[in-house]
Amino acid sequence: MKLRLMCLAAAVLLAGAGHAAQTGGLASPLGPGGFAGSVALGYGERDVRNGRDDDVAARRALLRGQFGVAEGLDLYGTVGLGDLRFDRANFRGSLGETFGAGVRLGLLHFPESAFRLVLDLQGEYLRSTDGSKRVRHQVYHVATYLVREVGAARRVAYFFPYGGVRVSYARYDGNQGLGDYEADDLVGVFGGVDYFVNPHVFFSGELHLFDENSLYVGVGYRF
Repeated sequence: MKLRLMCLAAAVLLAGAGHAAQTGGLASPLGPGGFAGSVALGYGERDVRNGRDDDVAARRALLRGQFGVAEGLDLYGTVGLGDLRFDRANFRGSLGETFGAGVRLGLLHFPESAFRLVLDLQGEYLRSTDGSKRVRHQVYHVATYLVREVGAARRVAYFFPYGGVRVSYARYDGNQGLGDYEADDLVGVFGGVDYFVNPHVFFSGELHLFDENSLYVGVGYRF
């Protein structure tokens, strides 16, 4: 019952959220009572359409918090700044607010191989303006991936490489004749690594291809 209530709370968060985003925080679930905070920078490009094709690029700076609710179940949230640029529509947006929420669920754990199969649900929202023009951007994704622990946990220099597939839906709602855009590609692949320099401080990197082409880097602290 507790797990069902937590999943329902996460779904409510997602319903109010949505920008093309990394999977969020640490790839491997933290465990009950665990908490991690991080700062991330990202750049991404995506093909979109509204009767005509265009390319949209985005830059983001995010603060992210991740909390372990139960074994294999984490909730996380993001807040930060981002902008949008449409090539053919001649839109060069300023920095605007972005926020989001997600839930991460460890589906299967294989202790003998140190692999874990994880499901990630996420939504984010971004608003960017260029003079009187405005674009509101939402993205929602479902991702599944394998993550593996390499090295001795809670020691110096160990890391978690991961990779998987993602289905994402992105929408861009414009005014002043910009129209509404949707993403061309829904399915993509991604991979990354969380590297711990000591039991608490970590660096992260993540690369996305096909649904979007993007790169994210970050640094954080696990309590």
